[in-house]
Amino acid sequence: MLRYDYMHSDFHPIFLFLGEADDLSRLATILRDFAGQPRTIEFDSFAAPRPSHLRLALVPSDTTYGMRAVGDGSFSWCLNAWQAERIAERIDVLTPPENKSGSEILELGSDGEIPVKVSRGEFTDDFLI
Repeated sequence: MLRYDYMHSDFHPIFLFLGEADDLSRLATILRDFAGQPRTIEFDSFAAPRPSHLRLALVPSDTTYGMRAVGDGSFSWCLNAWQAERIAERIDVLTPPENKSGSEILELGSDGEIPVKVSRGEFTDDFLI
């Protein structure tokens, strides 16, 4: 089950994705689908249970990049096609069966972006539920 949430912090806020190999492969597939045809993709149907207080969308952009808070509990992950494909490749590194745990911090170097952490096997199954 792919889980995600925004982890508030005054100094180091982070947007956290958690899942097992299949979940992270699905996330990589969503990013590749986006790269092939950039369009807004709502994450509502990809996580179970989705945090009721949070809305997340993958949004095509050629000017502003990275994870952004766009309103009360709403976030946009602003990427171009190339960035989405590279992020999918980095997530793929976490999915082989021999890798029991690991994580990637995804940042694009854009001012004001929220770092994204994708994690496998580093948190208990009930974390973020």
